[in-house]
Amino acid sequence: MRKTWLGFACAAALAASVIAQAADGVSAACDRSCLSKMLDDYMAALAAHDPSRLPLAKDVRFSENNVPLRVGDGLWNTIDKVDSYRLPFIEPDAGEAGMFGVVEENGHSAHFALRLKVVDGKIIEIETMVLRPRANNGFGRPQAMHRRTPFYQDVPKDERLTRVQLVEIANSYFETLQQNHGVVFAPFASDCDRIENGIHTTNNPAPSQTGRADQAGIKQLGCEAQFKTGFFQFVTHIRDRRYPIVDRQKGLVYAAAFFDHRGDMPKVKLTDGRVVPTNYDIPWSWQIGELFKISDNKIQRVEALVMYTPYGNPDLWTDRPRWAPAH
Repeated sequence: MRKTWLGFACAAALAASVIAQAADGVSAACDRSCLSKMLDDYMAALAAHDPSRLPLAKDVRFSENNVPLRVGDGLWNTIDKVDSYRLPFIEPDAGEAGMFGVVEENGHSAHFALRLKVVDGKIIEIETMVLRPRANNGFGRPQAMHRRTPFYQDVPKDERLTRVQLVEIANSYFETLQQNHGVVFAPFASDCDRIENGIHTTNNPAPSQTGRADQAGIKQLGCEAQFKTGFFQFVTHIRDRRYPIVDRQKGLVYAAAFFDHRGDMPKVKLTDGRVVPTNYDIPWSWQIGELFKISDNKIQRVEALVMYTPYGNPDLWTDRPRWAPAH
């Protein structure tokens, strides 16, 4: 039976810890405009194949796709250009900034996610994801990425939630998704929409872009309606949840996590009694970078980068014990 109390207890502990993490070692010198420039400078340096342009700390940590690398390796070697699409999210109090974008390497487009941590004007952490559909590390349509207005809109000052409140709402999405059996813990706007790797995975009547079955019309439904079907119960564990960037000005929460699938549910029984195929019949995991737009205390939009990774692959950036598996 689903132990939802575990998730909420962990959420409460996490909410307390993220406040301390946000304040730990952060200099007030780099405000929103400074952090925004750091993102611009990073992308310019990346396009020029020249990390020496950046103010890097001596002990800077860098990863691409959850693998530790030397700054200047990986995509730095192969990039052709940076696309104009850019979706930033910034938390000045934490000295953190991130973005979704699109890059080209050797003539092929790829999805890109970036997270920077800045202390005393120096970049001390660089976390990147590069999703290359042609390399089969995930489905995607980089060419479909474009500016989606809600993510760029400010929340009126008197309506802004606290960091803890925003994290709790984002975490309630994962609690709804993990071992989903039709119970909805997250507050969804009536027009909530989700896009994964440039593809609408809600409110989408088009044929599947992934080559999988239509999954009983699940992708045609809205966010809340999908979860009420209980279809996603094959997501057996959502672990290593981090919320490194909470942009209160924009009402955005950037979450990082891993979705584990045991692979023992090739079919699932929906809440309406139907038994439908999932096409997920082997153990595997997603590495996730997920951005939530929260407005009027509800999840309005979800933009995600999801990438294949070996089953149970540990998170390089998690410095705390893993959450206990839910049974």
